[in-house]
Amino acid sequence: MNIFYTVATLGNISKAAEELFVSQPAISRVISVLEDEYNTKLFIRSKSGVTLTREGLNLFNMIKQPMQEFKKIESFIDSPGSLTQTVVDVGATATALEQTLLEKFEQYKPMFPNVNLRVHTDSSQKLAKMVIDGVIDFAFITTPHTHSRELEYHNTRSFTNILIAPASYKDRIKGKVSIKDLANYPFILLNKKMQFRTHVDKYLASNGVHIDPAYETDSSGMLIPFVVSGCGLTFVPEKSADREIKEGKCIKIDLMEEMPLRYISFIIKKSKHYSPVVKELKQFVLNHIKK
Repeated sequence: MNIFYTVATLGNISKAAEELFVSQPAISRVISVLEDEYNTKLFIRSKSGVTLTREGLNLFNMIKQPMQEFKKIESFIDSPGSLTQTVVDVGATATALEQTLLEKFEQYKPMFPNVNLRVHTDSSQKLAKMVIDGVIDFAFITTPHTHSRELEYHNTRSFTNILIAPASYKDRIKGKVSIKDLANYPFILLNKKMQFRTHVDKYLASNGVHIDPAYETDSSGMLIPFVVSGCGLTFVPEKSADREIKEGKCIKIDLMEEMPLRYISFIIKKSKHYSPVVKELKQFVLNHIKK
């Protein structure tokens, strides 16, 4: 199955041959044997490579997670110092890293000196899928998020969002103000596909406000630069703009209507057979990162 999995993953027999250190004819023979055994065609061949048939895709989906686990074990065994050093794949949103995890990592290392973390950063939705698929061991995502029956969810740290504005707005927006009084100002918001945008829209609607943003972006990392450039107001997690506020590049708006709390959620697969290291790290998270 390793040959089938590698060809399906790379979409190319010659690349699979290089990856596995075997000849292309040998790979073709193995695929032919599999197709005879299952009495169905698994790949469609073309000049650019190979693509899975419907039956091939069904087989690939069945073996994908076990093969990923096998690859991780194989990588661990082959790595230098594998008897003393373990790599754990962790997912985290940029907000989770910024709000709490970076400061907690220094606590983790003395307790687990032989464990190296390989950190994957992505959206909450994509990280949840990576945990379900077995690509990563666990993840830290931010609310709001969609729940899956396959995952455990543990809320750790809470945080809130603040509203920031360009430094040039300092004399225009003074004291404690209502979000209703700011509705006509230009806003920069994430696009509607982003879960944080859903959180913002619910907050605005609960206060009887509708905003058509002057700018929309699919990158949370672009929100603060837009504000610093003078384009308008935006909502960001509470620690995100600390440096820019201190340096006078933007200002924090004192809102009458506070935004609801958000949480950093630790997620891990329910049915997964954890390694002893992952079990210990899970316990560490629940005992320490909540504090």
